[in-house]
Amino acid sequence: HSLSSSAQRSSHAVEAAREAVLRFLGASSSEYEVVFTRSCTDSLHLIAEMFPWVANRSEYRYLLQNHNSVLGIRDVARDASVPAAVISQDMVDDWLDRLAEENETDSDGPLSLFAYPAEENFAGQIFPLRWAQKVASRRGKLKHWRVLLDAAKFTASHPLNLTEAQPDFVTLSFYKVFGYPTGVGALVLRSETAAELKKHYWGGGTVSIAGAGRTASDDVKVFKGRIAEKFEDGTVAFLGIASLRHGFRALELVGGMAAIERHCSALASEMRRELLGLQHSNGNPVIAMYSRDREEEDGKLLQGPVVTFNILSAEGILVSHIDVMADAAQAGIHLRAGMHCNPGAASSKLGLPPEAIAQLAQDPSTQGCGFGPAFVKCSASAVHQIFDDSCGQLHTGRLPETPSFGAEQLLDMPLGSVRVSLGYLSTYEDVERLVNFIATKYRE
Repeated sequence: HSLSSSAQRSSHAVEAAREAVLRFLGASSSEYEVVFTRSCTDSLHLIAEMFPWVANRSEYRYLLQNHNSVLGIRDVARDASVPAAVISQDMVDDWLDRLAEENETDSDGPLSLFAYPAEENFAGQIFPLRWAQKVASRRGKLKHWRVLLDAAKFTASHPLNLTEAQPDFVTLSFYKVFGYPTGVGALVLRSETAAELKKHYWGGGTVSIAGAGRTASDDVKVFKGRIAEKFEDGTVAFLGIASLRHGFRALELVGGMAAIERHCSALASEMRRELLGLQHSNGNPVIAMYSRDREEEDGKLLQGPVVTFNILSAEGILVSHIDVMADAAQAGIHLRAGMHCNPGAASSKLGLPPEAIAQLAQDPSTQGCGFGPAFVKCSASAVHQIFDDSCGQLHTGRLPETPSFGAEQLLDMPLGSVRVSLGYLSTYEDVERLVNFIATKYRE
């Protein structure tokens, strides 16, 4: 440590950034603490490693539409002999209400964790903050549950008020909010919940005193009392953290997050409308759409500024999303293609049964999102079960073939989609350019 002027200026810049993050999230410094990390994924990793799992007594429950980085917590939980299970969105309210109504006699029982995204990153569906509020009530058996809110996608285009939502843990990435800097994320956690975490690895300035272990009495360490200092191993990325003030200032200059939400939502709604209006000369649609239109419930948006789709030929056959990504890149248009690191949301929207994912896991040629394969053969009955439940429209990579007598019909199902994410710097000109590109390139 140093008392030099440069060291003190760096420390002041980091502390000012912590205060700015809390203001951005509508959080009080008396309730929440900001721990700077390398990324949102790093923040999630910290929670997984430090959560006080109790073998065969704790639980890990996560929403189907979580990002891979949240799904990865389940292996850490299972290594601690803790059951991990997925839950669908239509079951969450009833499940939480049931836990709240059950009497809890064990005041010191083990803690369990529920994780979900404020906005899923495949098609932009927004999930209720009331789920976090219910867990925060600590009623009944919810006393022993903690809630993790993955806000990486949501905070890029929506205001988030932690005083209202009251999650125990919030994870975010600043390059998703501003576009810069990379390598800086945050774990924002309730102070009272932080005291329940169990830190194993320690290093850098996280301890106030440590022995080298020469004897049993020398084999000691004492963590620093402040939450941020205890959990930030090594030197934080202070140059990147110091630059966050410019990002927050940029958001203020365009009107703040409420204005950004309105702008991005309007752009996404217009893009979706124009894409759905594209038709081939035979009247068939050019677009298979997976994102919903702008909707509200109790004054809150249900859909983020994400437009996710695939392109259809005049015969109604899906065009490879990988080819579309390559064509767009040649035209100077930035798109993402694949399952977008969200297998739960992608499988539900695309009609991929669990057997298809298991099949791909055994295929050494599978390269992952955006690299192939573009399609996978699936049992027609399994696919129809997914689409019958979601009332979606079924599209395949080729026309279904009539199977031989007694054989199961197989369908070529897409292993990804094209995704457009709109941000505060996006414009109507961007929307028009993409729509014109698709109309020119793919309309027959």
